[in-house]
Amino acid sequence: MDLGIVKEIGPRELAEHGIRSVGDRASLRARERTPGSITLLHLRGASNEVAINTLAVHPEHAVFAFLEADALWTRRGDESWRQIESGLVIAPPGLARTLRCQGEWRATIAYIPRAAMASFVSTLPADAEIFSDRRLLDRAMQDFIEGLLDAEERATAIERYAVEQLIVEMSGAILLDRIGAVSGHGSPHAVLRDRAIAVIAQQCGDPSLTPTQVAREVQSSLRQLQLVFAEADNSVAGEIRRQRARLARSLLIDSRYDVLSIEQVAQRSGFQSPMSLRRALDEAYKTTPRALRAQRRG
Repeated sequence: MDLGIVKEIGPRELAEHGIRSVGDRASLRARERTPGSITLLHLRGASNEVAINTLAVHPEHAVFAFLEADALWTRRGDESWRQIESGLVIAPPGLARTLRCQGEWRATIAYIPRAAMASFVSTLPADAEIFSDRRLLDRAMQDFIEGLLDAEERATAIERYAVEQLIVEMSGAILLDRIGAVSGHGSPHAVLRDRAIAVIAQQCGDPSLTPTQVAREVQSSLRQLQLVFAEADNSVAGEIRRQRARLARSLLIDSRYDVLSIEQVAQRSGFQSPMSLRRALDEAYKTTPRALRAQRRG
């Protein structure tokens, strides 16, 4: 598969992504682009039923879907049909549902490695959630993906890497933004903690990032922020270390960064030394920098 191009795909390729039309309905029109470890799809159709089951074909991927239709119903297995509104679907474990669409409809879908999502939040939602209220960030992600799928130009290796990283960052930020509603813990403390984690995730590569600076960014006192993190059995410094470990791991498992020494990876990830990097990777992933590279090569 050429990861740098957009292509029209048919029923067979869609089935490989866990999507198929039900019965003798009109076939779906779909486009696909696969930059790196993520897969992007754009589907269009008329009134029909669509079975979606990504659990078997993409078991390690979360699903972010943007649905637009005159009317939508969904069911899982043999459940009764339930009407839903158009909007954003977040499914960290993947999707296994049937959709019934009335009138012209479209769906923009991103399959994103679940491991990348887990690095943004400590606990992923156990089931799919639908959000009918649209926000700036998820609209921006939808527009970005649709722009990529509308463009005919072949992407260079650097462009594919940049697209992959941008979409992972946007989806992670959306998950952070929505996690209070997903988990049912949208308390002021949880909101403050999520805002702080978002700041840390974005700035963890800066070696000068400190808990004091994070508190300033979220307009909180350091004492208050430390208390909020302690409620979740965490600390601001611990979250900075965890996010730096996430960034380092992404560099170590990517062959494009094999030219970097372990010391250079540590520097790019915000660590003061290779020893600090090793300790953080051992704490977060029970592994070492060399083991990560060896596992990927194997």
